[in-house]
Amino acid sequence: MIRSIRRLTHRESREGGIALLLVLFIVALLTIIAAEFAFTTRMEMTSAMNFKEDVEGSYYAFAGFQYALTEVISNYDSNYLDPGGQVGFFRNWYHNPEGLAIESQGGEEQKVDWPPIPTRTGIQLKNGRFDYRIYDEEGRLNLNYLDLKGRSGDKSNRDIFRQLLVDSGVEDGEQADIIVDSLIDWIDTNDLHMINGAEDEWYQQHYQEQGFAEPYHCKNGKLSSIEEMLMVRGMTPAILFGSNSVYARGNTDDQVYSGISQYITVYGLHRTVNPNTAPPVLLRILDPENADKQIEERADLKKNRKRASRTFRIEVIGRHEGSKVAHTLVGIVRRSSRKETGGGAEILYWNDDSPQLSEGQITQTEITEVIRETTRQ
Repeated sequence: MIRSIRRLTHRESREGGIALLLVLFIVALLTIIAAEFAFTTRMEMTSAMNFKEDVEGSYYAFAGFQYALTEVISNYDSNYLDPGGQVGFFRNWYHNPEGLAIESQGGEEQKVDWPPIPTRTGIQLKNGRFDYRIYDEEGRLNLNYLDLKGRSGDKSNRDIFRQLLVDSGVEDGEQADIIVDSLIDWIDTNDLHMINGAEDEWYQQHYQEQGFAEPYHCKNGKLSSIEEMLMVRGMTPAILFGSNSVYARGNTDDQVYSGISQYITVYGLHRTVNPNTAPPVLLRILDPENADKQIEERADLKKNRKRASRTFRIEVIGRHEGSKVAHTLVGIVRRSSRKETGGGAEILYWNDDSPQLSEGQITQTEITEVIRETTRQ
């Protein structure tokens, strides 16, 4: 009798322990599910809020682009650089005829060589704001005219591009020659390759060396974008954008490159570089002996050689007031002559939410897709 009671009590105790463990397991499982549901809900709410603020920011960015466009399509006589590298628009009819603008500062008037550029940051528009920057695309070397006929002074565009590569870290020898010759083969219309160049045969056999999974053809036409350069034999993201760029992640090359993308372009019709707005690095390649003198003289309105560009890069960041989400875009426009469109501008390049201003938001796969899309055009 006593043994039976003990067995029954032991069984009930064991069953009670199992039930308790089962209850604890269910409670833990429900807690995990509830936490996961709360986390997912919060993420979805944050994602929806970010999307909403990004859409709002996009409209402020578009407004900023139109605002910047009014400077580009205005009637100006020449361009100049401000200390930050942005381009300004000089108007003979508006500024002091003696070649000096007058600026009021601290209640006192002072004379300056160049008029200050308009305010381009922190521009309020109802419940948001935008910042924009304008750069002269004609102050860069146009790679679509990389032939022996295009010259700046006593140097051909080919020589200028080669020196730009060497100064950025490319080996002065076969490596530089391969890139230059291959680029000329890429944009010319014939199927004859230069000494160190490449045509269809090379890209059909060595496509993996350029990081592509499938063979492709030599374009034999003008470049459609800077990114298309990555399809040219010898060119890498590190050489094009710099070893420290987000584009060069995973680079295994021990050589460090400073990047050439900020000195080159494929947009516009200019065959020579505008010395008024060329970066000092490029200006020293164009004319190493007189570069410092030119840099000094182009800051002097009276000595500056007048040249008006027509192709400009506009970078805009727009955001809703108080938002941490910024919408970015880059557009390259070419100002039309008034005989053509009455003073408008043609958009040559458009990158909405551009990775150039939002580093870290683009992957190598996305870059490859962009390249393939541009070469199909």
